[in-house]
Amino acid sequence: MRKIQDKLKTYQRIVSELLSKKYSLIIILIIVLSFTSKMDYAQCFASPGNPIAGSVNVGVLQNRITRVLVFHKFSFSNQYFEGSNKISYDFPAAISNANFNYTGFSVGYGLRKKITIEVEAGYFFNKTQNYRNFDYLIKGYGFSNAVFTGKFNLYKNVDKMMEFTVSAGAKVPFSLKPQVVDGVTLPIDIQPSTGNFGSIFQALFVKEFKNASARILLFGRYENNFNENKMGYRFGDAYTTSLFLSKHLANRYTELTKDITVILQIRHEYRQRNLLYDNPVVASGSNSIYLGPQINYNLNMVWNFSLIYDFPIYHYYNDIQLGNSYSILLSITRDFGYGI
Repeated sequence: MRKIQDKLKTYQRIVSELLSKKYSLIIILIIVLSFTSKMDYAQCFASPGNPIAGSVNVGVLQNRITRVLVFHKFSFSNQYFEGSNKISYDFPAAISNANFNYTGFSVGYGLRKKITIEVEAGYFFNKTQNYRNFDYLIKGYGFSNAVFTGKFNLYKNVDKMMEFTVSAGAKVPFSLKPQVVDGVTLPIDIQPSTGNFGSIFQALFVKEFKNASARILLFGRYENNFNENKMGYRFGDAYTTSLFLSKHLANRYTELTKDITVILQIRHEYRQRNLLYDNPVVASGSNSIYLGPQINYNLNMVWNFSLIYDFPIYHYYNDIQLGNSYSILLSITRDFGYGI
């Protein structure tokens, strides 16, 4: 335990020295973007695992503060791609469109001044595929995965309004058995739980600008899967890198907008090919860039409401696949307790 504490102190000292340099922002950008790895191809409609909720929870919490986040996400897909090109896919049994409704939550607790623990989970009310030439649909539903993480604040400078936080955790499926509806095992794309155990690593850098009432946030997340599920399937590793540009309207506009913050998220998602019995699945993996404009309203300095519209501006798919068209997400956040 003493050795771990000594290592954490060493990492914290190194990051502090880096952040004191002239090019600290560039250094942190490189650190976060290192999560994106090499370029690759393709992915199907259904994102494996838990859909990420809008703006990530920022940094660690104060000691003994509990933060609860609840969100609902609707996602819709109705366009086929080959490479980066939209195509008309006339195969008789092709899927016309697909969608899901997912409600998730996360609960974070400030365990120590620099340490926060967090759990996230969620439930798919539906993962639906509608077929083009048949009056027919397939629908899955149920709990997805639980994710347990610990966050550690490596660096925080109140005067410079900067902080750097890392986290790591484990992903546990709610069910190992494939879902069966009306005697039929559902396709892997609409199974509510991946059936894969895995790990998650994250990094977060925040820089605030007091005079401009603005903030820049860089976020990286790496998620991998350890095992084949009962269908012989293992989802590919996923890399997410996001840049958030945030502007609080209080200083410039009227009483009506004093509690409103507008945010633009630019996100890159890269997913490696999935494996079926250790063989790469040709039509799997993804390389996409998304824009996510967001508006946040703070009620009485207690409740935070966020509305996000998320859409792709670039896709690259290997083989012919159904790509995501847009997503809409509503989240509610509240803190409980008193910091010490």
